[in-house]
Formats: sequence, structure tokens, C-alpha cells
Amino acid sequence: MFEGFVPKELVIGEIYFPPLLVATGFGYLAASLSMSGIMRMGWHRHLYAPTIVELSLLLIYTVLISTYIFPG
Repeated sequence: MFEGFVPKELVIGEIYFPPLLVATGFGYLAASLSMSGIMRMGWHRHLYAPTIVELSLLLIYTVLISTYIFPG
């Protein structure tokens, strides 16, 4: 009945990683790549607070990755 709700870990070697940690790492990578693209195109001039935009992208990417790629 509750088999779909059991948390799953990712195993690399003999180390267990929680899926949210891995999703946060990929979210950080995606957010930093997005921000470097934004900086390269010069769109950062239109942002009021680029740091808050980067943090928001990190949260959005982390939620999307943890929901669709590493579902817990």
C-alpha cells in the first residue's frame, strides 16, 4: 500500500545519497549555467538583484529535477 511512498536513495559505490541532495547539485549546476548565459547576453543589466534571481533559479531547477527526474 505504501510502497510508492518509501524514500529511495541513490547509490554510488557504497555511499547512499538522498535524491534531494543530488537534485540540489544538479539544480545548482543548471542555475549557474543559466546565470552565465544571462551574463554573457547582457541581460543582467535588466535585473534588480541578480543574486536573488540566481537563488530563485536554483530553487526552481531543484524542484523540477527532484519532481521529474529523481522522484522520491
